[in-house]
Amino acid sequence: MQSPIGQYAAPSCDVVAQSGRLKWYCNEILRRIEGSGPISVIEFNKEGTHLAYGNADGIVSVIEIGQADLSETTHHCHSCSKPYQVFLSHEPEFDCLKSQAIEEKINLIRWLPKSGLSHFLLSSNERTIKLWQLTELPTQSFTNLNFPIESGCRRKVVIRSLSDIKVPVCLKNYGNTNIRVQNKKVFARAHGFSIVGLSPSADRETFFSADPLRINMWNLEVTNEVFSVIDHMLDRLDDRSHLITGISCSNSSPSLFAYGTNRGSIFLCDTRSSSLCDHASLAFHSLAADESDVLTILTNSVSDLKFGQCSDYIIFSRDYLSVKTWDSRMPTQPVEVYPVQRHLKKHLTVLYESELLFDDFKLTISSNDRCIMTGSYNNTVKVFDRQNPIECSYKLIMQDEDMNAFHDAFRTTDDNTSVFVSPISSSTSSPDGTELTWPRRIHDDLIDITENFTRSSFSDNNINDNTSTNNPNVNESIFTVDVGRKWLQVSWRPWSTVAAVSHTDGIHLIEAIN
Repeated sequence: MQSPIGQYAAPSCDVVAQSGRLKWYCNEILRRIEGSGPISVIEFNKEGTHLAYGNADGIVSVIEIGQADLSETTHHCHSCSKPYQVFLSHEPEFDCLKSQAIEEKINLIRWLPKSGLSHFLLSSNERTIKLWQLTELPTQSFTNLNFPIESGCRRKVVIRSLSDIKVPVCLKNYGNTNIRVQNKKVFARAHGFSIVGLSPSADRETFFSADPLRINMWNLEVTNEVFSVIDHMLDRLDDRSHLITGISCSNSSPSLFAYGTNRGSIFLCDTRSSSLCDHASLAFHSLAADESDVLTILTNSVSDLKFGQCSDYIIFSRDYLSVKTWDSRMPTQPVEVYPVQRHLKKHLTVLYESELLFDDFKLTISSNDRCIMTGSYNNTVKVFDRQNPIECSYKLIMQDEDMNAFHDAFRTTDDNTSVFVSPISSSTSSPDGTELTWPRRIHDDLIDITENFTRSSFSDNNINDNTSTNNPNVNESIFTVDVGRKWLQVSWRPWSTVAAVSHTDGIHLIEAIN
């Protein structure tokens, strides 16, 4: 039997990982249908009951996370999903003053805490942020009416006295609900450049938005006023030092926020010390101030950063080659460095020419700050266990998407429209005729944290072995990666071992069990 939504709580990563390495399974593969825009962002809500994702068509889709029946393969109840609601968030616009087209692509989604029967989320394209409310309303039916409601009925109702008047009765069916979507607020015309960061504050009243030169603080109830806490003025037009690349607010203190830059620096700001935060309270630097090498600067650019879930002292950041953990009590250098793509370091010139060096890989943290997950190229997702990085770090080789998705009683056919293909079977066959059941085990390799990563870890099908520097007859120009399978977006379900990872064509719902 399936569990009711909201009552299912998977074991935390800390509890499960105590007994050794985890086994990772793919619960579902949600594929993008032909004609819909590429997936651009994914995000779990604070309660872990829903997952929202946006695409390049300006559409935000929400799926509900529940629990499937007991699996015969793993003897566990795995997480699964069903469509919840789909709505158009943004439409293409045109900036007449700058003669610039503004795409409808959804770049950022951030959930706000649930209130009553309503879920709230912020969605953003390049210029405009919108606040959405999703409310579950029970279906209603009326009885004891004063007139017939049968189709085609023309019988007249004669009321001769007060006793002939009936009092209608409204019956609400809470077992069958409709999802009403409302655009509550629109926060616009406050950014002159593309929005690169969005983060709700812990006070549940304000949120921060960032572009490369400015960070604004908004009140959720006020759309016509905004306060700029950071406003960098460039000394000259070609000055691109310390452009803002992302922002993250503390999970417990409304006054703390941090932002990353394109030179690998992270600045921690406290609005209690000054309302204008042009001068940060604390700074973390990955590069020297006089560093001028373009490739070094690009590989250290902060593509994502997160405050620790359990402590304001810890900040996690992702750059092109690695994941770093910073401690505000020791800001001189990162306290932890986890190599993600160090094997690409010798191919930076090729990556720069192909513009792959500008890919923004995201990271996500488990609720107890123990596990870090981030994506890479060639169907690879990396997971690092901070308490046991030598033995419990994983390189997950994701499933191919030519198989049918998981089907369970939790996922029922309804009228909700989704940009994903509905699953049609619970099993499929491999080329040799062997039946493959869901969930499916994900192949994982142990990541050697101690190695220098001068050796490529790509498969033979995706990278030419002749690029090895050990071969004197090497042609360094021979270098290929599977750009169609780069896992840019990751999101960890709160207080569970479930995560969602995605590339432009699909989302994988994965889960770790002991």
